[in-house]
Formats: sequence, C-alpha cells, structure tokens
Amino acid sequence: MTLAEQEELINILLELDNGLITEDNVAKLLSDIQKNDVLEKVLNTISNEITNKIDILNYLAVEGFNNGMFDHIIPLLQTSLEIDPFHKGTLFNLSSILSHFGEIDLALDYAKKIQDNSDDTLALMKELTNAIAVEKKSGSQSILNMEQNDIKFTGERLVINQDVKDNFNNVLEEHLRRYELACEYSKDKIILDAACGAGYGSKMMKSAGAAMVVGVDIDQDSVNNAKRTYHADNINFMYGDVNKLPFKDETFDMVVSFETIEHIANGADWIKESARLLKEEGLFLVSTPNRSITNPGNYFEEQPLNQHHCFEYNITEFIGELMNEYDILDIFGQSYINDHDSYYYHVMREARQLNRGFAPDKVVEQTEKHELISLKDVKNAQPMYIIAVCKKKLKDHQTITKSQKL
Repeated sequence: MTLAEQEELINILLELDNGLITEDNVAKLLSDIQKNDVLEKVLNTISNEITNKIDILNYLAVEGFNNGMFDHIIPLLQTSLEIDPFHKGTLFNLSSILSHFGEIDLALDYAKKIQDNSDDTLALMKELTNAIAVEKKSGSQSILNMEQNDIKFTGERLVINQDVKDNFNNVLEEHLRRYELACEYSKDKIILDAACGAGYGSKMMKSAGAAMVVGVDIDQDSVNNAKRTYHADNINFMYGDVNKLPFKDETFDMVVSFETIEHIANGADWIKESARLLKEEGLFLVSTPNRSITNPGNYFEEQPLNQHHCFEYNITEFIGELMNEYDILDIFGQSYINDHDSYYYHVMREARQLNRGFAPDKVVEQTEKHELISLKDVKNAQPMYIIAVCKKKLKDHQTITKSQKL
C-alpha cells in the first residue's frame, strides 16, 4: 500500500468518525478492506486515531455484510469486543452474523452476554433458540429415514422402522431427544456409545461431528444390524459387555450410556468402569428411569416392574452414585409429571385436609412432550427419566488447570 493510499484510507476513516459519510467513500473503504494487507492498517488507525471506535467498527462490519463482503467482518467485531466485551450493538451484530453463517450455538453464546432484556434482545434469543431446535430436528429427521424394517421391536433395544413410528412413537421420541443432547457435546470427540443397541445414536453423534464413535452392545445380532445400517467412516460397532470392556485406561473423550445402568447388577461398578475409560475431564452422559415415578412404593433393593431391570434409582440415589467418580455439570429430566396431576398427591392432601383443588403457579410446561428440561428449572414436578451430564473428577494429586467449555 502506497503512502498516498494510506493517507486516503485514514482520511476516509476520519470522515466517518466525524459523521461525514458518502456512499463512494464507504464502498472504496470496504473494497480496500477486502485486501489482506489493508485490514491491519484499518484496525490500527481506528485504535489510535478514531474517537468513536466501536461505532465505526460496527458500521464497517454491518456495511460489509450488507454488501456481501464477508471476509473481514468477524475481525472487525472482535476488535470492537476487545474494547468493550459487553457492548450490546457489537454482541447483537456478531450474534446475527454468526447465525447467518450457520454458527447457531456460537451465536447464542454471544447473545447470552447481552446485559438487558429489551424486546429486540428477547426476539434474538428466541430466534436462535428456535433455530437450534430446528437444527436438532433436522438431524433426527435424517436418522428417521434410515429404517430397519426387517427387525421387530421387542420393547428393549429400540429400532427405527415404520412399526415403531406408528405404534411406539413416544419411546422413539424419548430416545432421540437423549441422543440429540449427546450430539451437542460430540464435535471432535472420541466417543464410546455403551449398549448402543441398533446403532442409530452412534450414527447421530458421528453426523454431529464426532472424530470417532465406538458402539458396543452385548447382543451380537444388534451389532450386526448396526454395521449393516449405520456403518460409516470412523464408526466401529463391536460386541462387548460394559462390565468387561477391552479398552485401555483413558481411551475416550466421552462415554454415552443411555438406559443401560439399570440393566447391570451393580450400577456403581459401571460408573467406576466408565470413569476408567475416560480421559482427564472426560464427559459421561448417562440416563436412567426415576423409580419415584416408574415404580412408586418400591425400594432400591426390590425388583422393578420391568423384568429386564436389576434395580432403579430415584434422583437422590442416582446423583449420589455418580458423585463418587464425577462432577455433575447438569441434570435433566424427561417426560415430566406435575405433582398436581399425581393421584398420590391428591390422596395425601385430602388426608392432611389441604385444598385438593389448589394448583401451584410453578409447574413444568413442556413445549414438546419428551424435551429435556434441566432440574434447576423445575418446581412441583418429577421426571420419568433422569439424564446426567458429568465430568470426570481430577485425581487427588492434580489441580485444575483449565476449564472445559461446553
């Protein structure tokens, strides 16, 4: 860039700073910014000589976007955030532009940093949340098109076929929502899908960006069917007993174990084994029925109604068992039953001479019947299923050196 060109660039930026905007000058500046050797000069000039730094950076980013000049929009907005990390306009623009480029999760992260609840902020948050929901649905829709119509669903290992869609859609939706959660953590990870069953969940996580998925199941027919239907590069299905897995210590970044632990004689053994398989600060995603709903009146030691289950946890027992090996990042519930809808609550309220017709204001409102709702957001309700997101505890002699962004 010649000295004359540098002086012209600086003059244009100073004119913008003083509110003297012409279309020709803006078009020339944007065209110059597209050149790799100019952006740094623009940023330095703005940092050192411009008064309204944030306004100019955002103006150039928005005009660049509107004119289809996308290459340097993000650096302009990131420079603005370095000046003020919580500037609403910058966060709003960055979130909107990232959303346009398909980076919905990252866009939502920036939107959450906006420190007001104005209508435009709430509208942006709603738009991004809905976009994520649509993105999840599209992933599920893709797997729904891969059917195993020659396999009968027995009630244990879910398969995806027309019969299940027609007659067991509730079960199908429950399972898909859990794997959708796993997909949010899957990118670039080496994952063990323990008791993978038909294999559709392994396929979903690989499609969500997992580096490698190993699906293990104790039923050889299921393993064979998984290989036939869901085989892909970097997905490996194999026979295996989760109590006797052949993998070395710290092999995986993430272990997924949905509706598995209740089938094992000692759940604590599987939790300990899963921790052995995980790398430092690895993730464990695990789900199980909530005995308080699925087997009310049963004690932990008693046989559940489901003959295939060795036991069932209530929420307290489940959390307590996990805490031996893991830090719990979040606990979700699924298929909630509001206390007001429970027969036992009405009986007990009548026995205590409390108003049976009273309905609390705080209840669980499910936009979808089987959506996962964090327990931190729940009052006056119990989930039928519990899903935990856990991080492997550091060993006693280690200290925390970094945090894991989820």
